Amino acid sequence: MDISSLQPDEETQRILGHIFAEFAPDDPGRQWKKGELRSPVQDEDFPVPELAHAALVWAGFESQGGWDEKTAWRVGGRFRDTNVSFASTKFGLKVMVETDRQLTPTEDQPFTPPPGVIASQRVDLSSDPDLASLVTDFTAAVRKAAQVFGSRVLSDLVQRQVESGNVTLVNQNGRLRGAYNFFRWQGQALIDGHGDADIRQEMIDITIRAAGGDPEHDHYFLPFFNPVNVGHCLTAMASAYFSWLEHVLVLALPFTAHWDPIEKPVTQAIGDSWSDKWRYVLRDTMAASNGDAKKTFDLLCNAAEQFRNLDAHGGFGKKEQSLLVHSPMGAIPARLAEGASAIKATVISEGPSTFPEACEVFDTVDKFLRTGPLSDAFVWIEGGLQVAFHAEHRERMREAIAQGSEAFLEEVEQFGELEDRINNFEY
Repeated sequence: MDISSLQPDEETQRILGHIFAEFAPDDPGRQWKKGELRSPVQDEDFPVPELAHAALVWAGFESQGGWDEKTAWRVGGRFRDTNVSFASTKFGLKVMVETDRQLTPTEDQPFTPPPGVIASQRVDLSSDPDLASLVTDFTAAVRKAAQVFGSRVLSDLVQRQVESGNVTLVNQNGRLRGAYNFFRWQGQALIDGHGDADIRQEMIDITIRAAGGDPEHDHYFLPFFNPVNVGHCLTAMASAYFSWLEHVLVLALPFTAHWDPIEKPVTQAIGDSWSDKWRYVLRDTMAASNGDAKKTFDLLCNAAEQFRNLDAHGGFGKKEQSLLVHSPMGAIPARLAEGASAIKATVISEGPSTFPEACEVFDTVDKFLRTGPLSDAFVWIEGGLQVAFHAEHRERMREAIAQGSEAFLEEVEQFGELEDRINNFEY
């Protein structure tokens, strides 16, 4: 889709025409002066720089290639009869303005620019109020135009693309997995007595204070503090794992043979519970009642109930999980008939005895995900690559998977190299 194909309606054109009243296309007969002043732009002013790009192209600004390295795009034209450009570079957004002004090296700017060329990330416009005003007014106008373009031109397109599945999701596998790994490491460190001693002691001190004690003195609850802290790590670890699991199951959708964005829109898939995500992504293999997918799913259901759901529901668990009912024998757990494993009404968090069990369950799930029907998807996901959902990419991935692991790994390498080049602004 070419950026010039984005055409505003009549009312939007009127609004943009007012904002761009002092803008004009590039004039080939009016060459740039020898000097160029480069002024950085606050990134927060342009959360989506591409909107500024689209608005300026509509205003008649043209692509200017060959000016700089590490530049995604640069468009130029005229503002108040002055040659000016706007660019997205590896080091942020920049406004370039023609000038014959020379910078004098100072203590804050100890460099000598080449003759006739002024370009620096540290630009002091205080000595040239006219140029400062021009840059400020140009940036403000582009910002307003970008906002209009986003709300009045792109909104309908965005909705159509989402509904068609023409989207890319940012791969957050590393960040979410890192949270799980941290709490797992910390819990194991508390059990084994290794790891960061200062952190371990600080966690114990926090627990003592929470119990109304003084960390400087022995406390009669001291034998319970370490198991309590392990229980905290267990809950946090389990919550982090299920958060990670939900994320990667959505990222795995384009690698399945059955996902259809019309049948299951991306937004619906994201909003599904982890169990619904699992059932849909592994739909074919879940059909076998004794298959690995179903066995692993049952393990996860038990883990969610045992290690996460109590605190996930405000500490009450589900249904009667933490209720004590009044009886002739006193207050007893409402789920007494379901056995000891169903009773979660204790005041002490679960300790080391259940921590290894949780780790074993999550390790089993990891092994299934990495070696089972989603193994190719996990090569991509754990490689840190972004995940495109559009039809062309899905078909390309499915063809590569059908050809075998070697063909798929070639695709991973190609996309990895492409993504590295884009991240490094090597266009």
